[in-house]
Amino acid sequence: MEKVGIIGAGKIGGSLLVRLAESDGFDLAVSDIHPEQLEPYRSYGVHTTSSNQELAERSDLIVAAVKPWDVAQVLGEVSPVFEGTGKALVSVAAGVSISSISEKLPPGTAVLRVMPNVCASVGLGSAVVTTNEPGREALPTVIDIFRHVGDVMELPERLFDAATALHGSGPAYVALFADALIQAGVREGIPRDVARRLVVETIGGTAVLLKDRSAHQVRDEVMTPGGTTAAAFVAMEKAGFVAAVYDGVNAATQRARGLGG
Repeated sequence: MEKVGIIGAGKIGGSLLVRLAESDGFDLAVSDIHPEQLEPYRSYGVHTTSSNQELAERSDLIVAAVKPWDVAQVLGEVSPVFEGTGKALVSVAAGVSISSISEKLPPGTAVLRVMPNVCASVGLGSAVVTTNEPGREALPTVIDIFRHVGDVMELPERLFDAATALHGSGPAYVALFADALIQAGVREGIPRDVARRLVVETIGGTAVLLKDRSAHQVRDEVMTPGGTTAAAFVAMEKAGFVAAVYDGVNAATQRARGLGG
């Protein structure tokens, strides 16, 4: 049974922990500096500790589910444990490169990066993964682990910042658009609770359609020439909707590149 330790019981770490515990296929441990964060996982039979070093000692694969600015401190605490072992380190921190992580660990340590998103909490997330050469042996295991919270794709590290901007931040973009649609419906006289239900079901149904059809196909199926959708598209284009999306993803990509500095 694979021994997996997760450092950080936040949104991503906690979601991954619950899904892995429910699968009953892993020997799990979690560490966090906040004791109240650990309490919910004891009922799953997960080993809990406030010591990152203790967690690393008992685990074969360590997932650092911490913020980018906390990575250096965590690596400093666990680095001695990797010496002379086959342990692997997986980081989910945005913008922190494999090379910068490897510098703080013993030479030859297996290091992988995964960028998931918050949809992991409902098992419908997406994640991209990349690895250094020593980490290739652990890659199938890491992909299997993250498939418990959604779809996983291997991607070159040079595209990770863009992926962070696209799907890591993506749920917030969709939520922003959903809120704008709800507000627009209310403005046109639809009760807020009705507008919310209509928008949520529309987004959910559209997501299902997009699994089998291109975005252009779905758009064209809805848009009748000279109809209401066409009128909406003209108005949105005049307001710079598509350009705003481009600019937003580009700004997030640039920000991701700066987080590892």
